[in-house]
This record gives sequence, structure tokens and C-alpha cells, in this order.
Amino acid sequence: MVTSINRYLPVLSMTLLGFAALLSSAMPASAASQGRMASGVFSSPTRLHCDIPVIGLNYNADIHYVSMQCTSTGVAYTLQQFQILAIPPNDTSDVAYQVAGNRASVAGVVNTAGIVDIHVKANTTSSALIDLAPAPTGTTGCTVSVSATY
Repeated sequence: MVTSINRYLPVLSMTLLGFAALLSSAMPASAASQGRMASGVFSSPTRLHCDIPVIGLNYNADIHYVSMQCTSTGVAYTLQQFQILAIPPNDTSDVAYQVAGNRASVAGVVNTAGIVDIHVKANTTSSALIDLAPAPTGTTGCTVSVSATY
């Protein structure tokens, strides 16, 4: 019985190696991952605009995850709306993607995050809009983080 197993072992191992080679050639190459951060600038007393740098210079990108955080030393406020504005691959103007809204600040901080699937045209910038209410007082700042592949 041992001799019959030894006889088929090379055939079995060659079959498994061939199957593994076939699978590895069928798998797509991994995409490069990018992370971008942007600070928001007040465009009105209750709205911040954050310009996100270009993600993919030569290739369209996919934004997979976004997060934002605002801090203020003033009175309590609420996140009314968090949007990402991006140009889709086959378009020429921004499309707004609603990420979150209606979150109260706690000890001067409000944050949110979400898994998204936003396709972005190559060599274009995206931006984020953050609406707060009432207008925060004191020192206030917001940052947006984006995780994408291209």
C-alpha cells in the first residue's frame, strides 16, 4: 500500500502546483492605496469647505472610507451634514455624496466616519462640505480623512 501512495504523490503535487499557478494568474493585481487629509476652512459661520488633494494622477480612484472630526472650545453644536464632492470618471462636474448628519458635539468634539464607494476621475481634486449648527464659537477646526485606491 505504501508503494502505491508514493507512486501517486508526485502526480498529486504537480496537479496542486498547476492549480495554484492557474489561480494566481487569474487574480487581479493589487491597487495602490492612498490616504489623504484636509483641513476645513469656514466659508460661512456654519459651513466648512475642505479641499482634498488629488488621489490618482494617472488613474481613476475609488474612495472607500471617509472620516471627519471637528473640535471647538465654544458652546455645544451639531453636525448637520457631511458631504464629499467628487467628479465621477465619466463626468466633468462634482457630484455630492451624503456621508452623515445630525450628530451632537460632546465636550466640543463631533466626529463621524463611513464606508463609501465613490469613484473619482483621474487627476481631479475632491472636497468635503461640513455644516454645523448653531455656528460654533471659540476656536474651531475640522479635518477630513480619505482612504482610497487607484
